[in-house]
Amino acid sequence: MNCVVADAGPLIALAKLELLDLPSRTFGKILVPQTVLDECREQVYSRDTMLIGEAVNNGLFEIRADVPWPEGLREPRLDAGEIAALAMALQSHAGLLIDEARGRREAVKLGIKVVGVCGLLLFAKREGWIAEVMPLLDHLRISGYYISPALRESVLLQSGEA
Repeated sequence: MNCVVADAGPLIALAKLELLDLPSRTFGKILVPQTVLDECREQVYSRDTMLIGEAVNNGLFEIRADVPWPEGLREPRLDAGEIAALAMALQSHAGLLIDEARGRREAVKLGIKVVGVCGLLLFAKREGWIAEVMPLLDHLRISGYYISPALRESVLLQSGEA
């Protein structure tokens, strides 16, 4: 994937970890629908919001106007940001950076390649950009970002930290 559309959840998680550069380092072009950016500003603490704003100002993300849901496709029952991200990924023929399980399932049904924060962290460790995954997963959990116990265990096994 050389272009990815980001949903709010992963951006919020990466802000908490101060790793908002990971998506662009990994995929190059990162598109963010306006609705997703608005959700980030509404849902996060001021420090996370500030870091996301700085990332936008530094050109890490390209903010774009929302695109309409494709005609002829049933619109899924997801929040507005996830729908905007799915629609943009479809229109742009891009991958999708998303963590929410229902959104991931819909993306897969639509043929969109997906990656989440945990996948990004594994890739970053393999590339030597981060030393360990476990402290980052622990920080997310403490910060209130949900990662299922099964996913956490799988990520730790894959990273060699189990």
